[in-house]
Amino acid sequence: IPERFIRMQKGNRQQARDAYVATVQWRLENDVDTILSRAHPRYDICKKIFPHYFAGRDPAGYPIVVQRPGQLDFQLAHEQNISMDDLLFHYVFVLEYCWNILEPGPSGVMTSVVDMTGVSLRKCFAGEMREFIQKSIGVISENYPQRSHRTLVINAPGWFGKLFKIIKPLLRESTREKIAIFNAGAEQDKALAEALGDALPAELVVGTDVTPKGADEDGFEAGPKSIYEHDIRQLALAVLNSKGEQMATC
Repeated sequence: IPERFIRMQKGNRQQARDAYVATVQWRLENDVDTILSRAHPRYDICKKIFPHYFAGRDPAGYPIVVQRPGQLDFQLAHEQNISMDDLLFHYVFVLEYCWNILEPGPSGVMTSVVDMTGVSLRKCFAGEMREFIQKSIGVISENYPQRSHRTLVINAPGWFGKLFKIIKPLLRESTREKIAIFNAGAEQDKALAEALGDALPAELVVGTDVTPKGADEDGFEAGPKSIYEHDIRQLALAVLNSKGEQMATC
């Protein structure tokens, strides 16, 4: 039984075994072990529907993933005939890339930034957004436990703190301790700079005296144009090329 599952179940080995068996079954049913070698022609479209990216690595060396749920575009998904299953396939593709390529090994963790810009209560409770959030959280919490180093929720709207106080008691203690919530401003920028270091994306800074590092000599920079984003897309393109397929476009 992987140690992560034992920690998730607070040392209860039977519960840890049951959780791990369920994950193994999920991986078999969804052929997860081969997902990185399977064609993903809708990679670019899924990225446009749900903006997210590997920004770089934090000062401790852990991968940083930024997610922007307020920019989920289900209208584009409908126009491009992208189903909920397609989006979840993409989500697992990204997770498997992280834990097999970026941070292989059983004890790897990541730093997550969840940008709440554009998120409203109405959006949160809208059918498709609620369904995607619930299913994506279910995938990561059930099948990738104890993978979080820390989570920074940024640009949180005023109502989010009150909602989180209701949700907080339902979370595992280890999860609660890793979450920090910020409103836009100097305090948030300072926290991002400390947590992300040189991998702080410029688009997350809201105009204080915090200055992101900028692009390197090859033109890569922390954020959507990072070397990590370049490499994961190159993998998707290489697999498509090997199968005689092309990347779909909008």
